[in-house]
Amino acid sequence: MPRATGRSLRRLLGAVAIGGAGATPLAAQYPLSPTPVLPLSVISRTPTFSGYVSARETLRGDSATFTINRARITLQVLPVRFAALRLQVDFSAIGRTNGDTVPATLLTDAYVELVLPDTSSPGVRFFHPALVVGQFRTPFSLEYLTPFSVLATANRSQPVDRLSTRRDLGALAQVRFAGVATLTGAVVNGEGPNRISNPDGKQMAVGRLTFSPAPSLALSAKWLGQGDDHRWGYDGRWLANGLILEGEVIERGGPAGAGGTSGRLDANGGYVLAAYKLRPWLQPVLKWERLRESTSVATVATERRLTTTTYGINVVAPNEHLRFQLDWLVNSAHPTRARDELVAQLQAIF
Repeated sequence: MPRATGRSLRRLLGAVAIGGAGATPLAAQYPLSPTPVLPLSVISRTPTFSGYVSARETLRGDSATFTINRARITLQVLPVRFAALRLQVDFSAIGRTNGDTVPATLLTDAYVELVLPDTSSPGVRFFHPALVVGQFRTPFSLEYLTPFSVLATANRSQPVDRLSTRRDLGALAQVRFAGVATLTGAVVNGEGPNRISNPDGKQMAVGRLTFSPAPSLALSAKWLGQGDDHRWGYDGRWLANGLILEGEVIERGGPAGAGGTSGRLDANGGYVLAAYKLRPWLQPVLKWERLRESTSVATVATERRLTTTTYGINVVAPNEHLRFQLDWLVNSAHPTRARDELVAQLQAIF
């Protein structure tokens, strides 16, 4: 194999194995162990742009809604060999009515990553330490860390949407132990993306530990704390010969509202998912999820339960630059009634 071709192949395999958010569309395989840390080996010294646009139609009972739910452009550059810059902006709200409070453009990612070169010392090669500063995905939920453009279903699960943190401002550190385990920790404001203030003065600490006992298997435990708010859970993902098996559990205990003014919240939930590529372009998907939330105010307790089963089919073009997803969501809720949904989503990745 020519030396240049060998280097290119190693870079591509490295991006897939790491599963970082910075993989290019050609290497945008479903990640085994996703992380906010970028694989510097696939980032160019000159600025490169990528992105995707997602449009969907949702049918629920007698109503129908069409939206452009994602329109993102990403800039990545490697100004020096040990530092990378990532900026991502979402333009999906452009053109909405003046009464809409959603900004026309939204900054999603904005961070600098520092990684010591592997040639520094044997310890650096073993631990591969990385530092990220700025706004990034918090290292908590498996499904949320997985880029939206490669998800096996059109929606993330309700337990992840309601119980997991998302993007935030702060600093993140990561070390890898000879490719067998990865430890990621972050300290963030805890107020969400694009909020530079921290009114309660309490920062959020997030930790995630992932073991890879086999090249196709990743098992993780995670924990989060901010004052009296605590969340924890575990997840796993197995990829083998076109098959995806994964599951995630999240639990939360703490104040139900800001400052605990709305009582106490105890919640838990999770999902299991199976998908298989019958053909390179055809992938059926089955996902089951459950969410339970219990809120206690004085002596009054209320409980909400939601169960959803998703039957889906994905049709994927070569190199996954174009993806069509059709999902039928069968919902069951208590105490309110939940309607079933049909979601059709088309994504163009560039």
